[in-house]
Amino acid sequence: MIKINLLPREIEKKVTLREKKFLVSIAVLIVAAGFFGLYLVKVGQYARLRKQVKKVEKELALLETIVKKVDEIEQSKEALAKKLDVIRSLMGNRLIYPQLLEDLTRMIPSRVWFTSLVTKSGSDFLTITIEASAMDNYAIADFITRLSEAKNFSKVELKKIINEKRKEGEEVIKKFGITCEYRQGS
Repeated sequence: MIKINLLPREIEKKVTLREKKFLVSIAVLIVAAGFFGLYLVKVGQYARLRKQVKKVEKELALLETIVKKVDEIEQSKEALAKKLDVIRSLMGNRLIYPQLLEDLTRMIPSRVWFTSLVTKSGSDFLTITIEASAMDNYAIADFITRLSEAKNFSKVELKKIINEKRKEGEEVIKKFGITCEYRQGS
C-alpha cells in the first residue's frame, strides 16, 4: 500500500511541532507532579519526626525527674547504710567494755591507779591508751608484765615514766603511759 499525503508540509510541521510541545508539556507536568509528590512525602516525614522528637523530649523530661529521685534514694540509702554500720559496730562492741574493765581490774596491782583510760575502736580490736600512777617502778613492771602475759592484750608498750613529787616530804609518785590492743576473748 502506498501512502499519499495531501497535506502541505508546513501544516505537517505545525502538527508535529504541536505534538512535540504537547509531549514536552506532559513530561514537564509529570516531572512537576513527581517533585510535588516527593515534597508532600518529605513534609509528612518531617511532621512525623517532629512529633517523635516532642514525644521523646517529654519522655526524657519524665526520666530525668525519675533519675533525680533515684539518685536521692541512693544517697539516702548510702546514709542509712553508714548509720546501720555504726549501729552494728556499737551493738557488736557494747559487751566488750565491761569485759575489758573486768580484765583490767584483775590485772592492776594494788600500788597502781588509773588517771585516764581512752579507747579507740579498730576493725576487730580496741586500741587502749592508759595514763596511770604508781608508787614505784616495781608496780609498773608488774602491771606491764601482767598485760603482756594476758591472752586478750597485745602490743603492750610503755610510753613514758615521769617522777612527780607533790609536796615536800611526800613519796615520789611515778606517772606513766601505756598503749596496747585488746581483743575480746571467747
